[in-house]
Amino acid sequence: MKPIALFTLCLMFWVMNPSLAESQNRFDGLRFSQTMPSYDAASLSLGGATVTGFAGYGSYIQNPANIALIEQSQFSFGLSTRDVRESSTYLGNTTSFNDNQTAIGNVGYLYRFPTSRGSLVVGGGYTELADFNRASSINAFNESHSIVDFFLRDPGDQYFTTAFNAFAIEFDEEFEEYFNVLRADGTFRGMNQYAELTERGQLGEYSFVLGTEFQPNFYVGASIGVIVGDYRYRRDFVEEDLLERYVDAPFDISMLLTEDRINASIRGANVRIGALYEPVEGLRLGGSFTSRTVYDIDEIYSTFIRTDYYSLDQDGFNRYEDTFNGEFSYRLTRPSVTTFGVGVGLIPQLDLELSAERINYSRIEFNGLGLTQDRDENRAIRDDFNDVVNLRAGASFSVTPQFTPRVGYAWHPSPRKAFDGDIGFLSAGATLLLSEGINLDFGFQYAMYNDVLDIYQFSDAGIASSSQEVNRLQAMFGITFNF
Repeated sequence: MKPIALFTLCLMFWVMNPSLAESQNRFDGLRFSQTMPSYDAASLSLGGATVTGFAGYGSYIQNPANIALIEQSQFSFGLSTRDVRESSTYLGNTTSFNDNQTAIGNVGYLYRFPTSRGSLVVGGGYTELADFNRASSINAFNESHSIVDFFLRDPGDQYFTTAFNAFAIEFDEEFEEYFNVLRADGTFRGMNQYAELTERGQLGEYSFVLGTEFQPNFYVGASIGVIVGDYRYRRDFVEEDLLERYVDAPFDISMLLTEDRINASIRGANVRIGALYEPVEGLRLGGSFTSRTVYDIDEIYSTFIRTDYYSLDQDGFNRYEDTFNGEFSYRLTRPSVTTFGVGVGLIPQLDLELSAERINYSRIEFNGLGLTQDRDENRAIRDDFNDVVNLRAGASFSVTPQFTPRVGYAWHPSPRKAFDGDIGFLSAGATLLLSEGINLDFGFQYAMYNDVLDIYQFSDAGIASSSQEVNRLQAMFGITFNF
C-alpha cells in the first residue's frame, strides 16, 4: 500500500502548483465565443440573415435598428429543440452516439409607440445565442497506450493525485519514480477502450432594445444585453482487459474507470448599435456593431477514478477509487462583432437579404487562469485562430397573406487555422397566419461538418484522437401575438 507521506507530498505539490486549468484552454474560449444563426423560428429559417429586415424578435441580434420596421406591437414565444448525431472513428473503429435537448428559444415583447411620423419601438426579452450540444463515443482495442500514460504526465495535478490514490499509479521505491501499473514490467499488453462524451447547455441574452426612424427611411437602434448560460461536460472513459492479458501481469488490473464532470455558469454583458437605410424603394442597407463581451465563468468540476484488480490484496480488497473535486473562476473576453447587409425587395411578395458578420477570433482573451497560463493561452489564440467573415443569405416569399415560406443558408468558415472546420447551415421554415393578429412560426436548420476530438495526450508528441462526422438538426417553433 502507498505510504501516507507520499500522498501528502502529492497533495502539497498540487496546492502549490495547481493545474486546475486543464479544462480551460483556447478551445473553451472558442466554444463560448461562437454563436449560431438562429435566434428565433423566423430568423432561423432565413439562416440568420436579418441585418436589414425584421423576421422575429431575435432579429435585433443582427441589427437592433430593424425592430423599428414593425407595424404593430407584439409578444412572441418560441421553443428550440436540437438533436446532434456523431460518428467517431478511433483506431480504425467507427461508433455512433447522439443526444438531444429542448429549451426556450426566445421570449420577447416589443411595443410600438403611437407616432404621427416615423416609428419608435422599445422592448425586451430573451434570445438563444448558442447551444453546446455534442455527443461522442469511442470503442476500440488499443495496443499502444493507455489513459494512465496521460495521468502520469503532470505529477501533482488532479488526475495524477486521483489515479495514485486509486492504485492506477504506483511508486517504485528502488528507482524513486512513479509508474503506470499497466506497464509495471515494461510492456503494455493492450486494453479495450470505451468512452462516452456529452456536452450540453446553452447561451442566451436578456436584452433591452430600442429602435426608431430617426429620419425618413433612416432607422437607428441600440440594445443592452445581459448574457447568461450554462455548460455541462460529461466523460466516462473505461479501459478493460477483455482479452485477460493482465491476469498474470505484475499488477493484474482488470478495469479502469475515469469519470470527468464540469458544470460551468456564464455571465456577461454587451451593447449593440445599428443603422438601417432605404435609399430607394425596395433596397435596404444596414449594419451594426456589438461590443466586446466579457464573460465571468465559474466552474465546478470533479474527477473520479476507479481501478478493479483480478486478485484480492492482503486486506481482501480488489477495487480502489478516489474522487477529486474543485472549483475555479476566470474571465473570458469575446471579440466585438461587426455586421453588414443588403436587402432587396424584387417584387412585393419576394424579399432577399445577404449579410456578412466579421468576428476576430484571434482577439479572444483569457484572464484569471494564472499569469503564465493567461500569457500562453492568449499567445496560442493569436497563433491558432483565424479572423473570419460569416456569410448569410435568406429569402422569403409571401404566397398568400396567410402563408410565407422562407429559406436560408449560412456559411461559417473555420476559426481554426490548422483544421478545416467550415460549417454550412441550411434552413427552411414558414409563417402561418392562424387568425387576425396571431402568427405561428416554424423553422428547421441542418448542418453537417467534420471535427477532431482530442481524447488524451500519452507522450510529448502523441495525442489519442478521433475524427468526428457531426450531423446537427435544430427546430424552432414560435407563436407571435400582434396588437
